[in-house]
Amino acid sequence: MLIRLGNADMWHPSKGGERPMDFSYFNAVLKSTSFPPYDPWYAGGYINYYYYGFVLAGTPVKLLGIVPSIAYNFILPTWFALVATGAFAIGYSVVESRRLDEKRPVLFDLRLSAGLAGSMLTVLLGNLGTIQLIFNAIQRVAAPGGNIPADATLIQRWGWVIQGLGKMLTEGATLPIGRGDWYWFPSRVIPPGPGNEITEFPLFTFLYSDLHAHMLVMPLALFIIAWALSFVRSRGQLSRGEWIAALGIGGLMIGALKPTNTWDLYTYYLLSAIAVAYTLVRYFDWKDYFGLSPAVGKTGLALGAAGLLYILGALFYQPFSQWFGQAYNSVNFWDASRTPLSSYFTQWGLFLFIITAWLAWETREWMAVTPVSHLKRLQPYILAVEVALAAFIAFLVFFAFEGVRIGFVALPLAFWAAILLVRPDLPDAKRFILFLIGTALTITIAVELIALVGDIGRMNTIFKLYLQAWMMFAVSAAAAFGWLLNAFPLWRGNWRAVYQGGISLLLIGVLLFTLTATTDKISDRMTADAPRTLDGMTFMNHSELWDGQTMDLSQDYRAIRWMQDHIEGSPVIVEANCSEYRWCTRFTIYTGLPGVVGWNWHQRQQRGIFAPEVQRRVDSVSAFYTTTDVQFALSFLKRYDVRYIVVGQLERNIYPVIEGLPDGLAKFTQYEGQYWRTVYQDGATVIYEVIQ
Repeated sequence: MLIRLGNADMWHPSKGGERPMDFSYFNAVLKSTSFPPYDPWYAGGYINYYYYGFVLAGTPVKLLGIVPSIAYNFILPTWFALVATGAFAIGYSVVESRRLDEKRPVLFDLRLSAGLAGSMLTVLLGNLGTIQLIFNAIQRVAAPGGNIPADATLIQRWGWVIQGLGKMLTEGATLPIGRGDWYWFPSRVIPPGPGNEITEFPLFTFLYSDLHAHMLVMPLALFIIAWALSFVRSRGQLSRGEWIAALGIGGLMIGALKPTNTWDLYTYYLLSAIAVAYTLVRYFDWKDYFGLSPAVGKTGLALGAAGLLYILGALFYQPFSQWFGQAYNSVNFWDASRTPLSSYFTQWGLFLFIITAWLAWETREWMAVTPVSHLKRLQPYILAVEVALAAFIAFLVFFAFEGVRIGFVALPLAFWAAILLVRPDLPDAKRFILFLIGTALTITIAVELIALVGDIGRMNTIFKLYLQAWMMFAVSAAAAFGWLLNAFPLWRGNWRAVYQGGISLLLIGVLLFTLTATTDKISDRMTADAPRTLDGMTFMNHSELWDGQTMDLSQDYRAIRWMQDHIEGSPVIVEANCSEYRWCTRFTIYTGLPGVVGWNWHQRQQRGIFAPEVQRRVDSVSAFYTTTDVQFALSFLKRYDVRYIVVGQLERNIYPVIEGLPDGLAKFTQYEGQYWRTVYQDGATVIYEVIQ
């Protein structure tokens, strides 16, 4: 909340992100009188996007009557708290309730320690990208021209580090890190290339403050992990009413993933289905029902319960599916670029360290209580072991040929977790965490091999699936941390020192992001002296923007406020259209009123086979403002049922008067009172109402 109070701005010229789209859609959801909600960036259409997160966030906003531009900055810390609380709950519940030392205060309770670790690892800490940022900046101090060549050798890089440090100490040189770099760079730790990868993680998501689907789904994802864990730990010992409630709640929450963030549906459904199937196959007391053997009966019951979970989810949200047309629904093999090992460790280093330490301890404990003679018990499974080893080696060979270097880290760890997973007498909580670890590692391998068809390289594929992996790694590492705390007194001194030193250094590294990125975000404002407030629109009243010529955004602020106060219903408006991320479509963004067309690329992504119509609308808007043919202008207004026309500073910049050419904007003055009339004017900003 304090960060939002420090920088509540809804837009920034260079790092405005996609808040404009999010806020426009959020406003439209709030204003819609039926569902699916109308599309504010495609007049006459409905939002063909996973919008349910806006419904979840918007419901208390509607009930409490909060102004949307203020509500936006309440939603962000609220969702942050939900994620932190959910992660705490999982960490707290998965670890047994024991104190490290009964004489110590409650802070040292293992459950509390694991819960706090869950919150911190999930949403309070970053990756190690800040270390990389500083390392590169020191090199740039000494590198020729301040640039590091892509083909620079390791020796050259370390040479520049030494020289750079020398210049900083002797010449007072400063790190060439600009405003905004501290929070931005760690989300781009994979080197630039054809993949356009975004290595996003929750703390960056909340700092950057796009109210995107992948943020809004985070509490749901954690709820489903907690639900699956609780189902496994119940061992299926539920009454009939509890069974109905468990599957009903599971279906309700899993089904919500599709309209909230469809990317998460398949991963978390499989996780839940496997949890249900495992519980039933292992623990259900089958009493020869229907004359079926326990093996056949429990397998059928498990498949039926898993199927019912999916069916319930689909039925609960069938109205969304009925209207939703998924534009991208296939994947292809990705071979354009690979994630370097350095980037992989930069993103996942802390998690991998904690998890590897725990896997090693669990292996040591298993070996300590397993006599060599017990290896004979593997005899019936020798074929399965041989097949697994052959598959493991085959994958490593495949990774070598394809250049998937991270596979040589992720696959052995996943294989290790799988071996521990089948350990006899292992508590279900640990088995569940091992499965989460294996799933997260598999996700990080999968994005090296496949990408969504139609993606920008593998941009969305990486950051959407990396966020899933982050959630699983975080809660797994939190549980592992708690179990390691319990075992720590039993460790030998040398190993203790290695673990303490390693985790301390890594924690310092990830905390650097927390400290530098938060302060950087607060200071990275369009206008430094704009007041501190929770109203995301206030920055306009104190800002100027250069776009062809200087614009006083306070004019737009007052005009938008007038629209909010005086226009009833959801009539269509038309305003200037230009490339994404610029100041265009500002009236549809801040009012939620439907415009003829919004951001070109984003609308084409969401319109599927109707994408060409988006470009036609973009061209039509330009033609409308520049034409001197009033009949053409009137046909445009009729075709899109436009009620209000915006002619402001931006329109005069985008469609300027060019010497020797007709002035298209002159028609608005020329036909004033005949086809439209002025309902608002402030300086260079005029709003016309079309005369019906």
